[in-house]
Amino acid sequence: MLVYVVFILVAPLIPLVTRGSYTRLLDVKWRFKSVLFAGLAIQIALEYVTIPRAHWHDLGFGLLVASYVLILAFAARNLVLRGMGIVLIGIACNALVITLNQGMPVKFPPEWRDKPWAQATVKHHPTQPDDKLRFLSDIIVVKGPFDLVLSFGDLILVVGLCDVAYHASRKQKPRGARSTAGSTNSSQPVEPNGIDLIPTERALREGAFTPAPQSGGPTPVGRSDDRSVTNRR
Repeated sequence: MLVYVVFILVAPLIPLVTRGSYTRLLDVKWRFKSVLFAGLAIQIALEYVTIPRAHWHDLGFGLLVASYVLILAFAARNLVLRGMGIVLIGIACNALVITLNQGMPVKFPPEWRDKPWAQATVKHHPTQPDDKLRFLSDIIVVKGPFDLVLSFGDLILVVGLCDVAYHASRKQKPRGARSTAGSTNSSQPVEPNGIDLIPTERALREGAFTPAPQSGGPTPVGRSDDRSVTNRR
């Protein structure tokens, strides 16, 4: 959940730093927005609404999986946007680990064991020896003023969200424009097909052909009859 908060804070700075357009960024047509809001609302509720521990693995886990299904559906529906494929991969990595382990395993440093945020919840629990795909779980510890633990899926998600904001703040070139221009430049002019009259003109100059005789006139020179003239033609 913290990843989305970080993106909300960082996204407005991307057009400013990269000289993009805030107008284009705000004009992006998102599909399935209500689906995204529903998924995020469920995750927010799981963070702040107390569910009895006895129902963590049925009601709580079911709501958690449902929230990721909704968020994944939103990302898949908006794959037409550049960078959304990276976002989908990041969300899928987290969803896979959470589904296999009924929550996200977190590798807390020993000094954090007694901290409030290090306690087990519906969504997170300290790493256990039998957890699956632990390399994709929350193992990246960020100390200092933040004191948080991230997963590789979170990092992929942040990169994808920034990529989406970067490309969405720029004018999109129509697809196929570049390939059309390239094919136009590389094509050679095509000469129209025509009839070559040079051999005929040369033959007339050399006397191969003579004008057709008038009725009752003399026979063409060097020709015995009209058949031979026709054959040469």
